[in-house]
Amino acid sequence: MNNETEDKARQSFSSAFLNALVEAMTEATGSPWLVAALLDAPAAADESEPVRMNLTLGGSLSGACLLEFNGAEAAMLAAKCLQEPVAAFGEEHSQALLKVIEAGIEAFRSTHAPDYGPFTIDLALTSEPLSDQASAAEITAADGDSNRVSIRMYLNLALAEALSLHAEPENSPAETAKSTDAPAAKETKAIPEQVNLELVMDVELNVTLRFGQRQLTLREVLELTSGSVIELDRQVEEPVELLLEGKVIARGEAVVIDGNYGLRVTEVPRPISSAVLR
Repeated sequence: MNNETEDKARQSFSSAFLNALVEAMTEATGSPWLVAALLDAPAAADESEPVRMNLTLGGSLSGACLLEFNGAEAAMLAAKCLQEPVAAFGEEHSQALLKVIEAGIEAFRSTHAPDYGPFTIDLALTSEPLSDQASAAEITAADGDSNRVSIRMYLNLALAEALSLHAEPENSPAETAKSTDAPAAKETKAIPEQVNLELVMDVELNVTLRFGQRQLTLREVLELTSGSVIELDRQVEEPVELLLEGKVIARGEAVVIDGNYGLRVTEVPRPISSAVLR
């Protein structure tokens, strides 16, 4: 397996985990946090004392990784979770931050268990940086009040090696020969990162507004008549969802505009371009 494939496996893991963490921040604070930047890069210089969380993985993925927050940004995020004024980072803040990360871990595990197999993640505060760093990634999220939080993620060598085992395998000799015989077909394969979106900006897409859903038995469906009431799984105060090809691309409040339903967007869980390019 070449270095490019290994790097892609590490980036995919880090990107998915950090995006799950941003979604957990939205849930914990009650206000939307949007990804402002996503980079695979070394950690930036930081004058404040960082807050570090060590994650130990077991099962189908083994190894460790480290999450690192700017101290002031960690205190601000914890204060928003606690609905309190910003103060110096203390024990109460660390517990609030741990809960956010635990929620992000659970969301990531439930979503990506099919990709990596069953694995566990143990979380603990630490003051030490990662000793055997293999790669680093960073994400910056911002909320509607112009608050920003940068999160750096470091993978150790053991986790990097475990991720490489789940990367796409190299082509077999037969597949390599086949691709050599048909170079034109290979050249026409689109790589998502290289797609020029300007070429398809005027393509119309069908989006759906979902207020909620409910599972009905066949008997209940056949018994539906005019005047029947179906209770959905969503509370009145919960945001409705905007879907593109079955994937949630935004959440918000239902409004009425000139007699038509509309949506006032309050949250974009992840960059919409990622949903369009998949």
